[in-house]
Order: sequence, then C-alpha cells, then structure tokens
Amino acid sequence: MSDPFLLLGIARRPLLDPEEVGSAYRRLAGELHPDQASGDVSKFRELGESAAILKDPARRLRELAGGSQASGGSSLPPEASDLFPKVAGILQQADDLLEKQSRATNALAKALLVTPLRKLTNDLERVSSHLESWKSTLYQELQRVDQEWPEHGTPTPTALTALRRLADSFTFAGRWELQLRNRKLAIEATLG
Repeated sequence: MSDPFLLLGIARRPLLDPEEVGSAYRRLAGELHPDQASGDVSKFRELGESAAILKDPARRLRELAGGSQASGGSSLPPEASDLFPKVAGILQQADDLLEKQSRATNALAKALLVTPLRKLTNDLERVSSHLESWKSTLYQELQRVDQEWPEHGTPTPTALTALRRLADSFTFAGRWELQLRNRKLAIEATLG
C-alpha cells in the first residue's frame, strides 16, 4: 500500500483534523469511485484504507513511526497498568453475569439478576469514565508531540519512540472502550 498521507494529500503530522481527512477522502472518492468513468476499484479501496489509517490515532502514529510492521505489536503502556485490572475485572464480571442471565430458565432467576446487572452498568460507566480521562491525557500528549513535530525533515529517535508509545496507548484505549461499550449494550439489551 502506498503512503496514506501522500495518497490523500495531507501533511505527515501526528495530529490531524478528522474533517480534513474526510474532505480529502470525499474529494478523491468522487474521482476514483468504480461507478465513475475514470474509476478504479483497487485505488478506491486503497483510498478507503488510507482514510481509515489517518482517522485512527494508533494506526496513524504507527504509520508515521515507520509503518505498521515497525511496531512489533502493542505492549501495555506503563501509565495504563493501573487501569488494566479495572477493565479486565469489570469485563469478567459482565461476562459472568451475562452468562448467568442467558442460563436463567425462569422469571424468578432472571429477576434476581436485575439488581446486579444494574449495579454492573454503573460500574461499567465508572470504569469508562477512568478510560475517558486517560484518553484525554493521551490527546494532550499527542498535541504536545504534534507541536514539536518537524515541519520538514526526519523526526528524532525520541519523537519516534513517543509515537510508538502513544500508538500502543491509543490501541489499548480503543480496544477497551469498544469492549466496555459492547458489554454495556449487552446488559441493556437483557434489561430491556
């Protein structure tokens, strides 16, 4: 795949305006869409993947740090180590209660699970709030890195290390956010 920044005509920076990415995508998508006379299916797909990379902070930062294969996988960032047990614990509780709910065979058994499920919904909100706070600090760090980013030339090894660490952090934050949201939706669906 070619350079997503180059393909969309967007400056190689750690922090991008999602509207700028969307606007560049829509402009080029109109030209490359397979329904157009000059359309190209493979270029259109590549364009969509490029926009997805640039909209996702973790993927964008990995691309800036040398591509997705340069990361060698995500490692748990030290600043997330206190959040990890909270997330893992609440997800396990949610899975256990949802499993009990699905196995409940009568109305009384299901009714007895309503209060613990409602409490769990509040606990999920609390952990989600901690996660949002952490994401806020990640965006502040991203702004700092972006302000120090060289206009032209190669970023320093320190800047590349910061990009990889932030990419790992955004990867975990995004994954946890999705898992917490899915459990909350599953609980809300069972509560009706």
